Amino acid sequence: MIINAKQFGLKGKSKYADTRAMQKALNYAKKHKPTTIFVPEGEYHIRKPLVIYDSTTLLLDEAAVLKRCGKDTLLKNGRRFKLYYGYNGNSHIHISGGTFDMNGFKYPYNNTTVCMGHAEDIQIQNVTFKDVVGGHCLDACGVNGLYINNCKFLGFRDIDGTRFFSEAVQIDIQVPGAFPKFGATDGTITKNVIIERCYFGDSDTPTMQSWNRAIGSHASRYDQYYQNIHIRYNTFDGLNQYALTPLKSKNTYIHHNIFKNCAGGIRFLAVKDGKNAKDLKGIERGTQAGSNLNIYQNSFIGEMDKESIRIQSYNEVKHQAVLIADNIFDHSSQSMHLQDIEALLLFN
Repeated sequence: MIINAKQFGLKGKSKYADTRAMQKALNYAKKHKPTTIFVPEGEYHIRKPLVIYDSTTLLLDEAAVLKRCGKDTLLKNGRRFKLYYGYNGNSHIHISGGTFDMNGFKYPYNNTTVCMGHAEDIQIQNVTFKDVVGGHCLDACGVNGLYINNCKFLGFRDIDGTRFFSEAVQIDIQVPGAFPKFGATDGTITKNVIIERCYFGDSDTPTMQSWNRAIGSHASRYDQYYQNIHIRYNTFDGLNQYALTPLKSKNTYIHHNIFKNCAGGIRFLAVKDGKNAKDLKGIERGTQAGSNLNIYQNSFIGEMDKESIRIQSYNEVKHQAVLIADNIFDHSSQSMHLQDIEALLLFN
């Protein structure tokens, strides 16, 4: 079934009418699965989070803009305070086309554009994300099967300098403090991810700049691993930290990407200690590293303050099986730091 959001009262540039109409359409789709909601050309103002439910496709005209006119997120796949477990939340959600504009110049409030948690089969294609303050374009927290293709991630602002770790796309785990929107903090972790043919950079909006990080993770738990992550054919332009920051993952493939004038390229870390080394019962267990990391046929262009590739572990616990091959480095400032690796293959 295909429905048009105009049927539900979508007006354009009316934050009360547009928010109400979009949520009515999403609620209708919830009751008539599967449903595709078409959003025609226009600018639509959203004042509070929209909730998207199971087996819904959101299809935006390429000239359709959902613009935040409030302090919260634009779209999430769960209701506040509701507990979802494992990958059993609202799933099979596909988003295609248009622009999700967080309107960070006019509404400079820290938040994330799209929040997807406790889900399977999340697909986002041909979408432009703009002007986020402090948060992420996408927080994928406890998602099994994430596909992002041909998207643009433009413009980020770190108002007070405390969000140096913010990624445009956060690959996340459901633990306390990680995903405040909804769901159980049961350790459900994101796995089976493809992010390809995307662009990460600046927007032309005042006060905005390129992202600090493009894709990565900054939370973990003992014996929980991000797995089967593929990052390929993307362009990272002028990022202010390491562009990619995978953390203690297994079976990670990073290839055919362009890192252009970024502060750093790829950083792959083990978990040393502290809360990220705790098990799901809260007991600190110690250092863990990752395995089967593959970095090949990437191009690193321009001066870099940090390493092009940094791989590091701690306490004599080693990453297992790392391949670095056929990458292009074009500036004398570019370097690699490779530490605590068992079974390293390095050739260019």
